[in-house]
Amino acid sequence: MHRALFGLLVVLAAPTGARGQAPARDTPAPAKGTASIRGRVVEAVSGRPLSRVEIRASGPGAQPASGLTDGEGRYDLNDLPAGAYTVTATKANYVRAAWGEQRPEGPGKRITLADGQKLDNINITLTRAGVVTGKIVDEFGDPVTDVFVSAMRYAYVQGSRRLMPSGRSGPTNDIGEFRLYGLSPGQYYISATLRNLGVLTDTSDRVGYAPTFYPGTGNVAEAQRLTIAPGQTVTGINLTLLPIQTAKVSGTVLDAEGKPVLAAMVAVMPPSVAMPIPSVMSPVRPDGKFTLNGMTPGDYTLRVTGANGETAYADVSVSRGDVNDVQLVVAKPSTIRGRVVFTPAAADAPKPPPIQVIAVRPDRLLGGGGPGRVKDDGTFEMTAPAGRTLIVAAPVTPAATASTSPSGPAWRLSRVIVNDVDVSDTGLDVAPSATVDNVVIEMMHLTNEASGRVTDGDGNLVRDCFVIVFAQDPARWTAQSRYAGVARPGIDDRFRIRLLPGDYYAVAMSDVEQGAWTDSEFLSLARDRATKFSIADGEKKTIDLPLSPAPVF
Repeated sequence: MHRALFGLLVVLAAPTGARGQAPARDTPAPAKGTASIRGRVVEAVSGRPLSRVEIRASGPGAQPASGLTDGEGRYDLNDLPAGAYTVTATKANYVRAAWGEQRPEGPGKRITLADGQKLDNINITLTRAGVVTGKIVDEFGDPVTDVFVSAMRYAYVQGSRRLMPSGRSGPTNDIGEFRLYGLSPGQYYISATLRNLGVLTDTSDRVGYAPTFYPGTGNVAEAQRLTIAPGQTVTGINLTLLPIQTAKVSGTVLDAEGKPVLAAMVAVMPPSVAMPIPSVMSPVRPDGKFTLNGMTPGDYTLRVTGANGETAYADVSVSRGDVNDVQLVVAKPSTIRGRVVFTPAAADAPKPPPIQVIAVRPDRLLGGGGPGRVKDDGTFEMTAPAGRTLIVAAPVTPAATASTSPSGPAWRLSRVIVNDVDVSDTGLDVAPSATVDNVVIEMMHLTNEASGRVTDGDGNLVRDCFVIVFAQDPARWTAQSRYAGVARPGIDDRFRIRLLPGDYYAVAMSDVEQGAWTDSEFLSLARDRATKFSIADGEKKTIDLPLSPAPVF
């Protein structure tokens, strides 16, 4: 969900008033054009044609189109409207490629299509993905079965750089061997974690194995990075698991009246999606007590779900000793109710679209609420766990029309009001088993827009780049920030971004990793080469930018 949230959270300015209006439910049919793109996809090494490669043409101001290559590797995308497109090719076990890309998995070059134009020879070469093989042994040199092995690389998640699993992870076989495949070019850390089945058993055995990074350390700072080139197979990545004293985590699961909860399971899971181990479940005994053995040092989240949907969470840190008397008090999910209203707009403004509402827990990646369905009268109801909660909303845009607006959806989240208090950025504290009423979500159609052109050091216009706009106030450098936007120049070489009124930085870069603009460290470095500007309500601002290199970490 974290990747989808950024699109929900880039929003427009706060209005001074609002009145209710039911959202429109009609969806326009995708427009058809008269242009076409044709080409062929072949394998890099052999040059043989590749069949059933998914080809996708997309871009700002253009309707996305997709298709598959035939037995000769040829594709033909027809009925395309005029616009600027990027053409990408995707096939399992191959590195995704874009036409004209300057590096593996780069953004590719734009193709400008006029009405009726037939563009041929947009050919793409695919390279097989990387592979890593090796063997896992214990401290005695014996092979270990069912060790979960993962290739991990840094990526931007929920506003920070985290180690994330990549490619196809999996367990070792009966002789301790593993094979990781589907790896894109880049630098990786190899992680091995033995899922200790003693977690589910009451035992006095305290011998276990810590999560181990290649070539044999529990500290990622001491681990060796592997550089995987396109199509490369790296063999002989052997490592020895680190023996360690494990701990026991025990406690009680109670209901709101202090009675033991029956027929429940306690799930042990990492506090973020970055951990490469599967969740472990433990049953709750009839007296409400649970015991988890074989827990290696680290930070975990315990989650229990009762028979009637009640839930509870507890964050646990395991170090050298046992963790006792953990108490989980289950509660029914809280309910959030309210309505979506649309501010008055100009006569030529588009109809209000369907809106999706989501409750987000900014303090953890796990445990967010489900999406709320907005009814025809604008009212909504959704559930959310207890704790600090942000409420976000965005138009439900069909995939076929998601990119038709170069500057983003016309209707944006303006404010979230609870009992006359603006909680758009701070969120609200949701009590266990509570009902929060009178939530007003204001959506507004505004024309605030920053636009301009990007030039390189020689003064040439640059279309194949990214423009990042972010607030001058570092307090707004969060993954949920409403004061941010990303765009690429369109067919007229201009970028366009709708923004809330405020003070901003803008910077243009030729290549930016997905999600980097949500990381405060990235933004602090980008700020040094950015251009300052301000935009007022209803203003259209022109900002021409020089092309800058991306920050290097």
